[in-house]
Amino acid sequence: ALRLRAVAMLPIDYDEDDYLLAAQHYAAAINAGDRAEIMNYGYNYEHPPLTKLVYGLAIAPLPPSPEIPDLPTSASPARTLPRPHFDVARLAAAAEGTLAVLALALFNPLAALFLAVDTWQIKYTGQIMLEPLPALTSALAVLFYLKSNRRWNVWLILSAAALGLTAAGKYMYCVAGIAIVAHWLWQTYPADGPRTAGRLGRWMWPVVAWGLIAVAAFFAADPYLWPDPLGRLAQSLLYHENYALNSTEVQQANYPLWQPLVWLSGPVPWHPGVFVVSVDLFISLLALLGMRRLWRKQPVFVIWLGVAVGFLLVWPTKWPQYILCLTVPLCMAASEGFSQRLWEPAAGWVRGWNAPRPQTDGAEAAASRRDGRRAAPWLLPGLVVLAVITVFPLIFQGAMALTDFNAMSIRDGMSGGVWREVARGLTGQVAPATVDVFGQRPNTSREVHYAGPGVLW
Repeated sequence: ALRLRAVAMLPIDYDEDDYLLAAQHYAAAINAGDRAEIMNYGYNYEHPPLTKLVYGLAIAPLPPSPEIPDLPTSASPARTLPRPHFDVARLAAAAEGTLAVLALALFNPLAALFLAVDTWQIKYTGQIMLEPLPALTSALAVLFYLKSNRRWNVWLILSAAALGLTAAGKYMYCVAGIAIVAHWLWQTYPADGPRTAGRLGRWMWPVVAWGLIAVAAFFAADPYLWPDPLGRLAQSLLYHENYALNSTEVQQANYPLWQPLVWLSGPVPWHPGVFVVSVDLFISLLALLGMRRLWRKQPVFVIWLGVAVGFLLVWPTKWPQYILCLTVPLCMAASEGFSQRLWEPAAGWVRGWNAPRPQTDGAEAAASRRDGRRAAPWLLPGLVVLAVITVFPLIFQGAMALTDFNAMSIRDGMSGGVWREVARGLTGQVAPATVDVFGQRPNTSREVHYAGPGVLW
């Protein structure tokens, strides 16, 4: 339901016209049975075609529509896109996002609940983006791997195939595969006995075989590579390095190194009124609290999260949709944090409250109160820190909701612009700015402006 709401209400975003244009071409080729067109269609070649092929399959039964204009990458989002093709492609993305939640629910229902309400996950699986399919298949790769218990069975083969489909959807989501390999080698490392070449080979061979199956699945699911596998793969991979270092869009955005952590520190700051629940900050805080327990229970998720965060911090391109490569392990950690720090203590308190209480005399009660007073100075710093990390973010999000805070003004907003504008607005020094909720006239200002409580509605 949350994703259907996003499908219906989210404005057209950057890149949706590009991916729907590619889907139009694939749909026409599918209907014509033109395999050569599918293999040689090089538009948007920097990204593998699998996700765009899925969108093409989704809209193939629909009547043909006028071809979408190919606008420059620096252009504003398209004002209109052909319907019902636009709606059907978005529904296909939402279906993939919902399947990811379902797959995680079969493994950990509480983690799936967090994934279901995460606003970044909702936004980028409710639009025609590349994220929904690799976010699903990367989760399946890890879940199948855990189900196999590192034994050669159908689950391990499915894990490798899912990783291959992940690479054929979007390369960066293969951080899940790196986590699997690291965990597998760590868990099976021959700690005892001589480390001969033969023994090390037997240690690594199952992982290598699993990786070869993943590579085979990747090439099978990427028809663009079939005519010239190595040449076209190198062309596709090298594009990303050049784009990250030389793209005008990346340089203009000028996001700092820690920008992915900013995305994780709160809900989607755009599109007010679209997201029913905004608990992203609490998911991230609970994940920090649950990391140690998750490491003891399922360390592969912690490795996955660490590799993904490290990659996002190092990689120069900081687009917000990239954080979907880590939302599954983040929600797994949050589920452990919630269980350990909130649910289990609350359940224990309820059991203790209902349990019969031993009788105490006046002297014991006085001693207990005296011990409480002695402990108070030592507990106070922790209570202050707890208030800072829980109460302050709530206050900041409330202040941010009174402004036109957006991706372009994030530097000004995070460096005091939110407080400046709220103070000026509430004291009557400035009039509320006009905010276009549905993004038909994108706000390109690099400064935050007071918008008033009307923006909440």
